Amino acid sequence: MDGQRFRDHASGEGGSVLDFIQLALKLPLDGALQWAREQCGGGAVVLPRATASCPLRLGKQAASGTAKVKPSPPLRRGSVAELQALAALRGVSVITLAEAQSAGLLAFAEVWGRAAWVVCDPGGRIAEGRRLDGLMWEAYGSMPARKCHAWGGQKNWPVNLEQAAQRPTLAMVEGGPDALAALEFVRREGVADTVGVVAMLGAANTLLDAEALPLFRGKQVRLFPHVDAAGRTAAREWARVLMEAGAARVDAFDLSGLECRDGRPGKDLCDLLNIAPECRGRSPKFQGRIMP
Repeated sequence: MDGQRFRDHASGEGGSVLDFIQLALKLPLDGALQWAREQCGGGAVVLPRATASCPLRLGKQAASGTAKVKPSPPLRRGSVAELQALAALRGVSVITLAEAQSAGLLAFAEVWGRAAWVVCDPGGRIAEGRRLDGLMWEAYGSMPARKCHAWGGQKNWPVNLEQAAQRPTLAMVEGGPDALAALEFVRREGVADTVGVVAMLGAANTLLDAEALPLFRGKQVRLFPHVDAAGRTAAREWARVLMEAGAARVDAFDLSGLECRDGRPGKDLCDLLNIAPECRGRSPKFQGRIMP
């Protein structure tokens, strides 16, 4: 299968490289990922005790006096099949998704009878779930159909900030899908030791949590705003707040002019994973490294 997947014609089993390692060495997914990275010369993946056994749960809740907190559904680790389905849906590698899951940034759940993938703040403040089949959540009562549902009470907390702030440079994106896309670019560009990924779950969340601001002090931050009015407005406000908080530098990557393989105009970092070759060829900004 183009050298990317295996198939056992005797048993009918098949899958990715990670599936093969799991079967051959009788390892769980995290163990297979760790073995693969060690064989390729990378450092061993040390799994925190809380995420090695999962399932994940939202721990911290909104401070008293804030809006009513909607608790999350039970969160769990995804199966290999679910990681592969999400990889196909979003154009992100299974390895990147497995690393996000081990870090507590990605989980899975059943929501109203539908399989969902959930981008979570590892500190338990906020989570956002989307259907694994890529469809919209159905309308219910007075609530219209929507692409995602959020749980937890701290929408103004940058998801993954505490872990990302251990690095000198931050990539700040809008929304859960772009968080996964940013992690994919970090892995592809080999900058995981220097660049951490944080995500605001929506352009409307421009008032960053006051407790988050000190973690940006002295950091180089690159924003990846969506190519629309809301994205540009959010980026300007985030940049202002971060500079006032003491960030060493804040800039933004301009995604305008992006075209996808299917001819659609691109608007976000997820679309950059699906860039049309001819668009890349005529746009120098899309040809080199995009992470700070």
